[in-house]
This record gives sequence, structure tokens and C-alpha cells, in this order.
Amino acid sequence: MCPGTLTRAFGPCACARTAVLLLSLASLSGCGAFGHRAVGAAAPQKVFRAPQTNSGPESYSSWFGDSDGHIFYFGLSAFWDASLQCEAEHKPLCPLADLAQPGDHLIGRFDMDRERFLDPLVVRRADPAAPSSVWDVLVHSNGRIYYTTMWDEFGSVLPDGTDVRYYPDAGSGLNELWEGPDGEIYATRYLGAYSGAQDENGGVAVFGPDGEHRREFTFKIEDGVLICPRDIAVNPRTRDVWVNTDMFLADGTPRGHDTFRLSPSGAVLERIATPWIALPSFEADGRGWFVEDANGRWTLRIVEPDGSSTSLDLGAHDALDVTQDIKHAGDITLISTWAANVFVVRTLPGKHYALSILRVERLKDCPRDFALGYTAVLSPRHDVYETVACRITVLRAGNADAGQPLPAK
Repeated sequence: MCPGTLTRAFGPCACARTAVLLLSLASLSGCGAFGHRAVGAAAPQKVFRAPQTNSGPESYSSWFGDSDGHIFYFGLSAFWDASLQCEAEHKPLCPLADLAQPGDHLIGRFDMDRERFLDPLVVRRADPAAPSSVWDVLVHSNGRIYYTTMWDEFGSVLPDGTDVRYYPDAGSGLNELWEGPDGEIYATRYLGAYSGAQDENGGVAVFGPDGEHRREFTFKIEDGVLICPRDIAVNPRTRDVWVNTDMFLADGTPRGHDTFRLSPSGAVLERIATPWIALPSFEADGRGWFVEDANGRWTLRIVEPDGSSTSLDLGAHDALDVTQDIKHAGDITLISTWAANVFVVRTLPGKHYALSILRVERLKDCPRDFALGYTAVLSPRHDVYETVACRITVLRAGNADAGQPLPAK
């Protein structure tokens, strides 16, 4: 059971998420997971590591990120290392270990042109009122870097680390970020309800570039089932909001991953239970990208603005592997996975697509002998760089033009 303070602060989804993450950590500790597979590298790879520069004792690792085409910005999170240390000491509620002590809120930076780390952006020094660490990062078209810490903060900063702004009216539980039409910022609220209503849990929050909380689309608790929104994407043409979810019973038992399509005003236009849409995304012209997960196999469905679609078979995946992020860069789209492999999809004339994969060799010296890939981005040279939660690590996964071809379905 979750402590009463956590339930009051973040709502019932916090308890559900804690139970599920505990199960995940237990599974990873006792089995030969995807990190143990021997796979050949499709292109030259290189691991870059940065030292820990935070002011406290916590150990940080690379998390979700974004880029401006030259600098790779990413959250630095104590989540995994704190959880693993807690588990090694046989303590309870280890997924909450990041909150045990305050730590700096840091945004990592990697210069892809020179292949070197820059000093991280310090958006908050250790503060007992905000004990979490940076979770997701968004490089906005206005030049600012927006970030969430999941538990306690939504803010932004300029790329040089100046003009840090906090948005205290944002509320808690914010997870992933998306820049929508007119520069509005959409965020999934995984934990709790903005209004504090007992019959509501997670939702979608919409902010102005100035951090103003403009509107909120909330999900009701349905017959004891908690709906916790996770990944988000907004169609720039229709302004429909796509969000997938984790659904649980109050004791943390998983109940599926329904995906919702919401109207610009938040009305539910469509609810999809199967196949599980593991990741949604959109390009600027309205082309939709949907990774569907069914029977241990991923399919990428690409929907054109005119409604026609193409399906690409991404192949079977290990039980613990998930797709983590989608990034678009011109005619190249990158799909990163927890196993740190990266799918490369090139858009060709005539609504055709070429699919390849950069298979990542097993990284060494990672906690628990496994590493987790988060976000992959493209450099001007078409080199692919990926954040990996193995301390502060950026991996050059290879060149997007040299991946191993995979057949189209």
C-alpha cells in the first residue's frame, strides 16, 4: 500500500504506478532480459559518458530528451539508480526512492557536432520542496527548453541556462510533453487530478508558452479502474489529441492500455483497446505515426493526411522491451526502444518508406548489467545519438544511412 501522504498528494494513480514499477524492477532483477542479447552492430557505435556534477549524493542517468539539430538536451534523473540501490537494501516502495532526498534538477547537454558533453543546465539546486529530478524535455520552437519532473515541477529555461522560469500553477504529476498548434504545450498528467476531485485521475494539461494553465481534459475513474495518461501527440491539422494510457485497478493490477482520441475541446472521439497503440506521433504536415503492439510484435502504421495508410512490420520483441520515443527529422524518423535499438524509417516519394534498424551492442558497466534506451535524435551528418539510462550516457548508435534493412509488410 502507498503511504497516505503520497495518495493525498498525487491521487490513486500514484499507488498503481508504484505497484507496477515494483513488479517491473523485480522482473528485471531475475531474468535474462533484452540487455543480454548478443546482436551485431549495423554501423560504428561509440559510448560517451559524462561525470556526475550534481551537488548531492544521488547518481543521475540519462532520460527522455529532444534536440535542436545540434545540441541534444535530456533529463538527468536519479530514478533508476535510486530505485536499484533501494532494492539492493531490501527497502519498500523503491520506485519512490528518488523522492527520499532532494537533488538538483538538471538538463543534460550533448554537442552532436563536436561529440562532447556541455555542462548541464541547472534549473534548480537541491530543494526539499521539489525532491524529484528531470523527467521529460521539450525543445520549443520559441527557443526555450521546457521540462517536467513528474512529481513536483514544470518549468523552462533558455539554452544557455539563463532565465529559469517555474510554473507553480501547473500542478503535479506531469509526464510527457508535446508542442501543439500555436506553440501550446500539451502534457500528460499521469498522477492525480489537477482539480483534486476524488472521482478523477490523470488527464491532459494544456499550457501557453508562458506556462499559463489554459485548460485540462481529465479522465474519470471507471468502476474502480484508474486511467493514467502516458504518451501524447497532437494532429496539427485537426488539433485532435491522441493519448495512450496505463490502466490499473486500485491495487495496481494492470487493466490494459486504451488509447483515446480527443477533440480540441477534450471530448472523446475514439477509444481504442486493441491493438495497443504503444506510441503515437505526428509530423508537421499531419502525417500520423502509430506503433501498434500485438502478440509480442510491433507494427508501424503510417497514416497520410488524405487518410491512406502504410504498415511496416518492425518484428517481434522481447517481453520487457517497449518502444520509447519517436523523433522526426526531415525525411528520416527514428523510433527508439528500451533495448536501445533504433528503427530508422526514411520517407520516399510516392508514399513509400524504407525501413532499417540500428542494432545496439550490449553496453558494459551498467547497473544490474542492463541499459535502457530512451530518446534517439539525428545529427546533421545523419549520425544517430541516443540517451541510455546507464549513468549519464549518450550512445552513437550508428549512421541512419547504414542501418540493417528490414522488409516492409
